Amino acid sequence: MLLVRDLSIAAGARTLLTGVSFSIQKGDKVGLVGPNGAGKTTLLRTLAGRLPAPHGTITRSGVVGYLSQEAVLASVHDETALERILTAREIGDLERRMESVRSGMETATEEERDRLIMKFSRLEDEFTARGGYLAKAEAKRFAYSLGIGSDELDQPVASMSGGQRRRVELARVLFAETDTLLLDEPTNHLDLDAKAWLMQFLGEYAGGVLLVSHDLPLLDASITSVLAAGDRRIEPFRGDYTNYLVERERRHEQRLRERKHQEAEIERLSEGIRRFKGSTEKMARRARSWETRVERMSSELVDVSRETRKINVTFPQPVPSGKIPLNAVGLAKAYGHNVVFIDIDVVVDRGDRLIIMGLNGAGKTTLLRILAGVESPDIGEVDIGYRVSIGYYAQEHEDIDPDRTVIEHMNDVSGLPERELRSLLGLFLLADKVDQEAGTLSGGEKTKLALARLVVGRHNVLLLDEPTNNLDPQAKGALLDALRSYEGTLILVSHDVEFVSALEPRRTIIMPEGASDYFDESMLELVSLA
Repeated sequence: MLLVRDLSIAAGARTLLTGVSFSIQKGDKVGLVGPNGAGKTTLLRTLAGRLPAPHGTITRSGVVGYLSQEAVLASVHDETALERILTAREIGDLERRMESVRSGMETATEEERDRLIMKFSRLEDEFTARGGYLAKAEAKRFAYSLGIGSDELDQPVASMSGGQRRRVELARVLFAETDTLLLDEPTNHLDLDAKAWLMQFLGEYAGGVLLVSHDLPLLDASITSVLAAGDRRIEPFRGDYTNYLVERERRHEQRLRERKHQEAEIERLSEGIRRFKGSTEKMARRARSWETRVERMSSELVDVSRETRKINVTFPQPVPSGKIPLNAVGLAKAYGHNVVFIDIDVVVDRGDRLIIMGLNGAGKTTLLRILAGVESPDIGEVDIGYRVSIGYYAQEHEDIDPDRTVIEHMNDVSGLPERELRSLLGLFLLADKVDQEAGTLSGGEKTKLALARLVVGRHNVLLLDEPTNNLDPQAKGALLDALRSYEGTLILVSHDVEFVSALEPRRTIIMPEGASDYFDESMLELVSLA
């Protein structure tokens, strides 16, 4: 259970939410919605105890599980995905210690081996008593349901892509024995089957859930009420997301009518004040009493939320590159014994719109990182063409330093005057955050910062890895419009079916085989499985 009373949260000197009060009881399934930057992620971090609450109180009862937007790295460098999931019930460490003792037996002396056998026996008894073997099977079931294959379970988390790590962390949070779940964009990097399983799990989950997501079908299927963040407050709504949209509009219309009536009454009284203030003493006294009423009514005007500000994304038309901006031959990549792909060729023509597709773990992100020069192939090479300027969008924002300010990130990639950079950030709705450290931004705001950095770079080749993750619908539409009018070369990784369909890519590469083909609508099903 969570009980929140008169909570206020801030990012730096900027107040995000104030006077927040609500509760999450057993069985409650609550969707937390609102535009990027409204304070949803900061609120979840605060509720989870990751950030202090400067004002108000938070009462937690039972075990609270929290899924962050960030892809968590393993605390132990060689910790595998399965070991990471098992740590949710404190049996992962036991299994690791058992394996360490077992390995030590192989080289130990006879006397030392006897001691290790006894130690192993004690550890195994404890592991069994805690339900370790049954829990291990259950952890694997959670992993498989979220699209984590058996090979990935044995892979070190540190060598995984951001998307893989996010799925591992989601499996870990759901596997834990919790009473309340705080989930921040849990469907990022999930295919359709995994999303369907997650919706069923949340529907059957006995505890309370507070969920942040821009995945509208998930919200409709999984929640029973809505908390809407905006204008520095939280407003509660009963029912699912569709009902929230209808009720929000009804409330807005009602507030408009009340505001119009109040303003008309203020105008009527103000007219009387103007007419009688300088007349007889009796009427002047009445006018002064009207002034008091007008002052009180003006301070009590019904708040009519302003229209949601809109992001404005435009990619400047770049200087043309050579005819073949990228040519990769015989690429291969492996992490330890895990071979991601071999013998991949990528030839991109100027102005191409290419989408890299494949199932989770097929190497899409790895290939994009190699093309961007962020990572090196084990075999093969990438030839960068004439006058090519590459802009790379990393799905987990690895190029954004949480300890540096927004404006410092812009100065890193552009020599434009700071006044122009601040103006550009305003188009991305980041004008009031330019001096904040990037680590205080929400996932959607980090996405906007990364896109703003691409814009000022004036690149003629864009490599985009899941650019719509964490974006609200309006920002996603603005990005789509900008990319459709962009005349440079575009290489995309995305699981967003609507976004890919509207963008209309020309060619595709299907991983891990690397087969190249022309894109058509029939391939959208594979996009949804990515």
